[in-house]
Amino acid sequence: MTERATGSPDRRRSGARRGADRIAALVTVGLCGLVVTGCAVLAGDPDSSDAVAGAGTSPPVTTPVIEGDLVESVKVPGTLGYGARTPLASAGEGTVTGLPGYGEVVALDGILYSVDERPVRALHGRVPLWRSLQAGIAGADVDQLKDSLRALGYDVADDDRFDWRTAEAVRRWQADRDLDRTGVLDADDVAFVPGDIRVDEVVGRTGDAAGEVVYRYTSTTPVATGSVAQADLPRFAVGTPVDVLTPGGETLAGTVRSVGASGGDDGTGDGTGAGTGAGDERVPVVVGLGDAPPDGTTGGRSVDLVVEGETREDVLSVPVPALLAQGGGYVVERVRDDGSVEPVGVEIGFVAQGRVEVTTGDLAAGDDVVVPS
Repeated sequence: MTERATGSPDRRRSGARRGADRIAALVTVGLCGLVVTGCAVLAGDPDSSDAVAGAGTSPPVTTPVIEGDLVESVKVPGTLGYGARTPLASAGEGTVTGLPGYGEVVALDGILYSVDERPVRALHGRVPLWRSLQAGIAGADVDQLKDSLRALGYDVADDDRFDWRTAEAVRRWQADRDLDRTGVLDADDVAFVPGDIRVDEVVGRTGDAAGEVVYRYTSTTPVATGSVAQADLPRFAVGTPVDVLTPGGETLAGTVRSVGASGGDDGTGDGTGAGTGAGDERVPVVVGLGDAPPDGTTGGRSVDLVVEGETREDVLSVPVPALLAQGGGYVVERVRDDGSVEPVGVEIGFVAQGRVEVTTGDLAAGDDVVVPS
């Protein structure tokens, strides 16, 4: 039997202590009360186990000793969705004449809404449109405009200056959409959004006066969110792989994107907002999904977020219920070739996945042990 344990020696020792405490609680409180025959045999003459094994009307339930990895996983409840919702207000004056529907995706250059039958199109960027975009200005908003124009195939430089070349590209963009070729863009032409967006809640209606919130949007990337206890936060560091378990039994691959309040609307926080609280305070965690949710899965569905914790590799293990308390230690009942059973003293270590590591004892992989029912 080869044992390789991940983590520090102190962690391994603490894991073994935790395992012993957990086994003691399970065995001494519950199992002996349920499996009177096994406890009576162990307290008496070990040789009498043969007679006891043959006295029952049905053979005992057995399971093999397994050599392999034990992983202590942490599972927290979560919710499937698309992240935080952001309100979008129609700009300018006039009447709202067009809105997208729930769940509709608005991509770059797509129509966000219409006022007086004039479409307002989406450009990508995090700085809102706060002024007219025209020749002679420079700044982050101009840089965003030029990034969007390049993505749409227009020839502009990669800088933040609105020069003659940018003005010409804007005029071509306007001509391609049957707009007046002014070379200037205002709030009644475009609006900046962080990227492709998904309409999550429509709150306005056609016929409303412009200038109010018309809908709330999210990212188009599905995410799962959950609240994690402070003690488990180290296992949910940004970049940690996460299994997202759906109600239908599917497992979706995910990665922790943000931890704590610093996570942005699109789940791209730096993970430094975990806070300094103690006790049972819980911290929000956003998990990005590498797999698309199953067809028919909608936002708001409950899921489980599972991360792997401490791991022991290539160890012998038995199910926890196979342990029987004897004095200050534990034994398992091994099945002999002739079908009788014999008690085998064992020392235990790590506990995970309903199994316990056997660190010493006359057991080998493949031996059958009794699991009291």
